Amino acid sequence: MSILVVALVGILGALIGSFANVVIHRAPRGESIVFPGSHCPRCGHRLGPLELVPVVSFLVLRGRCRSCGGAIGWRYPAVEAAMAALFVLVALRYPVLDAGPSLLPVLAVGAMLMMAVLIDLDHYVLPDALTLPALALALAGSLLYAPGVGLPTPRGALVGALAGAGVLALVNRLGALILRRLGDTHERLWPVSLDQVNLAALGGALGGWPVGLAVGAASVVANLVARRPLRLPEGPLYGLWLVALVLSTTSFTVAPVAAVGGSVLAAGAWALVGALFWWAHDLLRPTQETDAGEEEDDEPVAMGFGDVKLAAVLGAMLGWQSLLVGLFLAVTLGAVAGIGVRLAGGDRVIPFGPALFVGGVLALFFGHGILTWYLGLLGAA
Repeated sequence: MSILVVALVGILGALIGSFANVVIHRAPRGESIVFPGSHCPRCGHRLGPLELVPVVSFLVLRGRCRSCGGAIGWRYPAVEAAMAALFVLVALRYPVLDAGPSLLPVLAVGAMLMMAVLIDLDHYVLPDALTLPALALALAGSLLYAPGVGLPTPRGALVGALAGAGVLALVNRLGALILRRLGDTHERLWPVSLDQVNLAALGGALGGWPVGLAVGAASVVANLVARRPLRLPEGPLYGLWLVALVLSTTSFTVAPVAAVGGSVLAAGAWALVGALFWWAHDLLRPTQETDAGEEEDDEPVAMGFGDVKLAAVLGAMLGWQSLLVGLFLAVTLGAVAGIGVRLAGGDRVIPFGPALFVGGVLALFFGHGILTWYLGLLGAA
């Protein structure tokens, strides 16, 4: 029974991989992923059922279109095989007889994230249409997780999502601030922007996550009343943030753990609120410019904001502890890949999304073991 289930899951993964190829090709171009049906991009030949069998059709046709003989890219079967492999590995890690319905959201989120990071490799963007629904699915799926399978509780999933978004949002803001040589950002979005992330981080460092959330909310209310962005320059604000973290080592504010955790969680919460707001804004009013000011496209970026949303999804899937393992592995993989490209003489910029995804997958399988090993080393020391 287990072998049969794993085989069926693998076939399902290959089929979804075939659909993923359509999404990866069409979504960045703004084309429908439903119409027209799959066809040869050269001659327009409509592919029949026997030409759409994942991997097998590519091998039988020897990588050529049956109509015009044009070459079929190797990445099509590679994506199908990779998706099938991911599904099989997840099914082996979480056997259906033990995990039950827990398997379904893990597979669905994994498929959506693989599509997103492959688009990131081509176009340097992680689509909100994939990452934000994946976040909602990961949070809702935590309600289905069977006890004891190693997946987070609903509360753990929420904390993990906020932690993932918060860590990378702060990297985004602090890294950009350093790249600008402490100069202020030109971003002026209204009523919700990264200003609330900055203020929430400061409030969280002073009084914990409830204060951080409240400060961010007060900033939005003030913007709405003033009908324009009211903000503090980022340089002085993050200077105060550092002071607040130092003060947490004294008795004047909350304890250091509460200060750091509160800063990260509050910043993550407002980062996700802003992401959802602007995604909905662009869906409802796609041709309308921002209500106040403009965002400076030429500003240096230390971390793309799509990575912030991707980290939130991984946090919801892993919980905050395994997320930290995933982030460490992602940074290591990203550094190795970047150095490898440079040594090979290439100059292509490698996006962080794929490394983040691979690090998250490794943490899904090995995160608990790595944490246990690391904590054992600390105990032995």
